[in-house]
Amino acid sequence: MMKKLFVGLLISFIIGCASAPNWEGMSEREISQWKSIGFDASQAQNWRVRGFDAAEANGWVQANFSLETATIWAKESFNVEEAQVWSEAGFDIEDAVTNHSKGLTPVRAN
Repeated sequence: MMKKLFVGLLISFIIGCASAPNWEGMSEREISQWKSIGFDASQAQNWRVRGFDAAEANGWVQANFSLETATIWAKESFNVEEAQVWSEAGFDIEDAVTNHSKGLTPVRAN
């Protein structure tokens, strides 16, 4: 009974470790960059899959954007500084895109 329990736990552990996010596909330099900004393997992989490197991801996080929100703004060709200005001025992404395409810039309401 104990042997079966141990084998079951061992198999579960091995499967769990195999499916856990890791640093696969990254160079030591990339891993070091992600770790230096406080990201674990899971966070790094999630941002990386969406097209961000460590420096870009750090900028978005420092500006209080989630991965989902950063992805939306970046997809519309906004960098973090632009997105932050538009967002802080009260614009959602749709209005920012519309106004930006007209050559307008946001004016922060006081």
